[in-house]
Amino acid sequence: MPFWSSGQVEPKRQFRFKVSISGMPDSATFYARSVTKPSFTVTNATHKFLNHTFYYPGKVEWQTVTLSLVDPVAPDATGGILSILRNSGYQVPANLTDADSFTTIGKKNASENLGAIIIRAIDEDGADLEVWTLHNPFMVALKFNNYDYSGEDLATVDIDFRYDWASYEIPGPRADRGSLGAGVGGEVHERLFTLGGAS
Repeated sequence: MPFWSSGQVEPKRQFRFKVSISGMPDSATFYARSVTKPSFTVTNATHKFLNHTFYYPGKVEWQTVTLSLVDPVAPDATGGILSILRNSGYQVPANLTDADSFTTIGKKNASENLGAIIIRAIDEDGADLEVWTLHNPFMVALKFNNYDYSGEDLATVDIDFRYDWASYEIPGPRADRGSLGAGVGGEVHERLFTLGGAS
């Protein structure tokens, strides 16, 4: 049966999503405004022969993910983000006599204090349709919106995250319904979960 001719078919919708950052107050779930999906590029090398050019695939490079948050008064998103930065190893050079004045940001601290970042697409009943997990994420950019007497928009914070790879999961029940082919079931669920690296 063609896809659009069935009233039982529901497409994925952009506004049906949840994102969580375990290191943020309330996991940032209820004040997340938008998030980009993980994406990647494949580098390539070339070989030239006479007037021909041949291309060979190289390495997979995962691109940054951008999360936009509304900045509530409580919990304070700005305060939570800056606390993560401080706990990652960054210290303001105000007093060089302090014991931790010479700490720097390390990947272990940055990733552990940020915690897990999970993006979930949900259906009309709130059940997961797909789950993206960023592995070993850390912040690489932070941008606050401007103050403006002429504006009435909500204050926002945009954060860029770098990560080693992203895994993609189709929850078991949907995979069991043959969403990617009859008879594959849980095997598809497991294989897709490890897309991009070992989980």
